[in-house]
Amino acid sequence: MILIAKADGGYTAHATPPHVAEEWLSGPALTAKDLIAALLAQGVHQTDIGDAFYEAEPNWLKALKP
Repeated sequence: MILIAKADGGYTAHATPPHVAEEWLSGPALTAKDLIAALLAQGVHQTDIGDAFYEAEPNWLKALKP
């Protein structure tokens, strides 16, 4: 499971196997770009990240624009 939630200042995430080796929590809110980088570093597939962001906020791609 990958669960992304909108929070003050950005997003938080919770990921569990099989998407990651061990349960992972993002901690404090991160920007969308930083959370994507953190999830990729944990081995999460980019398609799964996109799907989880869409579930949290359908217009999440706007958060990536400067």
